[in-house]
Amino acid sequence: MSTMPIMDDGLLHVLDGLAANPAAPPDVLLRLAAVPRAAKEMAWRQPNLPSTVVERLLITGDSTVALALDSPQQSDATRQRIAEHPDACIRDARSRFVDHSIGVGNRVRPDDLAAYAGPGGLVGLARHEDPVLRAAVAGTWEAMPVALRRELLADPDPRVRKAAAGYPHPSAPADLHAVLLADEATRAEVASYATLTEEAVRECLTGDEELRGAVAVNPTLPQPARDRLAQDPSPYVRSRVLLRQDLPEDHRRRLHAALLAEREDVFDEVTFALALLDEDEPSWLPSRPLAERLDHLDSPIPCFRRCAARSTDLPADVVRRLYTHDDVRVRHIVAGRADTPGDVLERLVHEHGEGLKHRWGHTEHSNFPPEAFVRLATAEDSSRRVLAAKGPDLPADVIAILARDTEAHVRAAAARHRRVPVRVLESLLIDDSPEVVEAAAANPVLPADRMHALLDQAGL
Repeated sequence: MSTMPIMDDGLLHVLDGLAANPAAPPDVLLRLAAVPRAAKEMAWRQPNLPSTVVERLLITGDSTVALALDSPQQSDATRQRIAEHPDACIRDARSRFVDHSIGVGNRVRPDDLAAYAGPGGLVGLARHEDPVLRAAVAGTWEAMPVALRRELLADPDPRVRKAAAGYPHPSAPADLHAVLLADEATRAEVASYATLTEEAVRECLTGDEELRGAVAVNPTLPQPARDRLAQDPSPYVRSRVLLRQDLPEDHRRRLHAALLAEREDVFDEVTFALALLDEDEPSWLPSRPLAERLDHLDSPIPCFRRCAARSTDLPADVVRRLYTHDDVRVRHIVAGRADTPGDVLERLVHEHGEGLKHRWGHTEHSNFPPEAFVRLATAEDSSRRVLAAKGPDLPADVIAILARDTEAHVRAAAARHRRVPVRVLESLLIDDSPEVVEAAAANPVLPADRMHALLDQAGL
């Protein structure tokens, strides 16, 4: 029986990187499959693995590897091979994972649920005798037929009704609002939008903080109830009232100022409520006339000014003013416009980075100056030097400078660059930082013969 060679941590991180390297040839992957952690990494990270590599990985008998391979990023042939595998540990890896996820209450993707359900599909699972399974479908199948959702909203089990009423589903049918508001299991899920009855208002006002916070934004909430919630003992509930369209602006600003004045430290419930508010937005504001939205650009309430800043019809002079707005997130939002000048983008990135709330960073903007990446490489802030490595045409000498940086995350960024010289990559393979070593080994620039040499060094 063969035993695994003893390797130092640095070499193990090299193997982890090689296992994720998109340019690793099949013979390299076959050798790596002998290392359990590299096999797992390969199974999770490498799409469309060759059948020879898949067979070698399945020989490990590792259910985690089988789970990783039984995914849409692998070929249909691979998934069929797993489905027909004689070893139940391999064959049933995903169904056991789904079963565990359902058991602990985690949401499961509809595709995984459908495969788990078998011939009856999601519809059959939604009508299963086990309410836990019905609740699992109700809580994840956003595109379920309306008629089936109605069935689940009337299910005898409160867990199923609650799941069918809330996220990720759209608003429930209007003719069910009264019933759902009367149901303790679904009341909080629909309280923010359902047409309120007098009884529902009474129930919500005497409910817990979550329920009061939900009904606080309901457009049909009567004014006396709104004003009562504006004085609620919970900062969270009062913060939700701020989002209402029918709240007079002077009243909104007074309520917000009062909340700010109540803050005592960065961990108290007021600060937490305001942080949640910052991540929300008044849903009604984008459809208001431009003049009204312009008034909110300098609102003391961050989510209002940020929502207004997302307007696509802002006048050019207003946009230019927002480039230097005191709220950096407003500046990030406006910088995402297609016509933002390159110098504005560069200045913003130099001063404040990419902006965490954007899927695409400013350095990926079509107007971001290519030469700005070179300037970022000498920035004082190491996080800006990391951004320098995003320049696709960064000169090799600049990459080499980044590869010698004192900060590991900068060196790792250099190690990932597709233009990094091989001699520089060699030095990064023996770096003290595991992050740097893995990044260097995962770079497709690394020659295949060098990959084999590293495997030889590992005794594989």
